[in-house]
Amino acid sequence: MTKYAHINSENILQGWYDSEMHTTIPTPNIEVTNEQWQNALNNIHNKINADGSSEFVDTETAEQKAEAQNKITKKTSGKQKLLDLGLTEEEVKALIGI
Repeated sequence: MTKYAHINSENILQGWYDSEMHTTIPTPNIEVTNEQWQNALNNIHNKINADGSSEFVDTETAEQKAEAQNKITKKTSGKQKLLDLGLTEEEVKALIGI
């Protein structure tokens, strides 16, 4: 049984394939040992190097990070506005889940 990491042009993991389960292995791919595969899974690695070693890299863009932070800020602000209007913590939580 041979395992393969299907990767993109920057070696970012797109999926795992096993020759025992899959008749077609997409390219590009890197052959990995069972130990390398398990290490990548256990450590939530998303980049597979040419030698089969793996690591985690942050693939989120600055724009995506700013958007996520903006969403958190708006939710926090909305919660505070509801509290300022006199709602209790329990009522706010029932309305918006925070």
